Amino acid sequence: MLSGVVLIPVVVYVVLYLGPLWILAVSTLITLLALTELNGLGLHKKRDGAFDLMGALTGAACVPLVFFCGMEAFLPALAGLVFFYLFYGLLSSRELSESSLDASHKVLGIAYLALPLSFLVLLAEFEQGRFWLLFLLVVIWSNDTFAYFIGRKFGRHKLAPVISPKKTVEGAIGGILGGAAVGLVFVHFIALASAPVETVAITIVIGLVAMAGDLAESLIKRAANVKDSGTIIPGHGGVLDRIDSLIFTVPLLYYYLVLKAFYA
Repeated sequence: MLSGVVLIPVVVYVVLYLGPLWILAVSTLITLLALTELNGLGLHKKRDGAFDLMGALTGAACVPLVFFCGMEAFLPALAGLVFFYLFYGLLSSRELSESSLDASHKVLGIAYLALPLSFLVLLAEFEQGRFWLLFLLVVIWSNDTFAYFIGRKFGRHKLAPVISPKKTVEGAIGGILGGAAVGLVFVHFIALASAPVETVAITIVIGLVAMAGDLAESLIKRAANVKDSGTIIPGHGGVLDRIDSLIFTVPLLYYYLVLKAFYA
């Protein structure tokens, strides 16, 4: 609990008051740590420390690459990294099945983490982008809080019993509605350019997509037979555990704002 109390003001300060290069640095660091944790969730039995380090570093490098060179640079970089990972696997002393699983897991990390998290700094650079990014964080935090308390009080029906046994349908609905209510209040007081109907619609979609991100990470952990992705944050598990709801919602909100600006 104390870790959360300390981290939230730090995150808010970074989003609102630091320059884009600071947000880029934080985004890159988060990606690096998340990829490092993802390496430990692979289904291959024999780890390769050097390959894990290279995978995390090259994956995290995609974030500044997108920032400085644009999103069009991502696909060539991905193609190059796929070749590099598979070529390294061929030269590895491990069995080919192990190398293939490991290389595939590294490619998953690029698509699953590096690409979506590249949108963090792009979103912050959008018009009113810092407030929209804070809006996204507040909605997600609210979703989690309402889902937890409503699920504990009224939860009866399991949402995904095999993947995440503690989550309930009632908690999920309460989290989405609570996030929508908090989103409306946030937009009103910050004066973001969003009508009430639009705000409710995007918060509901964010809630659903955030839930999918949470379950996707739970699926990976369940396959690896671990409870948390890491232990870097006391009482909160790993970095990946903290950003699972953010992974898919950042590009979602970015493209929502792109379309909103296009049709304005």
